[in-house]
Amino acid sequence: MKNLLVIIAILFVSLTYGQKNEASKYGDLISMEPSEVAASAILSINFLEANTLKYTISKNNEVLFTKEIEKNEGAQMMKFDLSFLEKGRYEIRFFVENNEVKKIPFKKI
Repeated sequence: MKNLLVIIAILFVSLTYGQKNEASKYGDLISMEPSEVAASAILSINFLEANTLKYTISKNNEVLFTKEIEKNEGAQMMKFDLSFLEKGRYEIRFFVENNEVKKIPFKKI
């Protein structure tokens, strides 16, 4: 009985670590430049497989804008317009399969 409990505990820890590791894999491959934005920024997505990427722009934990991107196979770079935002500090959060994989703070100048 003890052995069964130990095996279940090890399996649970392994599955939990595997899911976190998958999310961090995507997070390391998403970036945005520059961190101080006047009107637009460049989004770089460097994971190879095609996937749906969702991002939200928020200020003080209030979501202001949400969009989904159908990412094609291969690395992809895209320009996105942030001119509609007022000056201030914001953060952009990226989600893959409803899991948050990256959060990037930026400043609108």
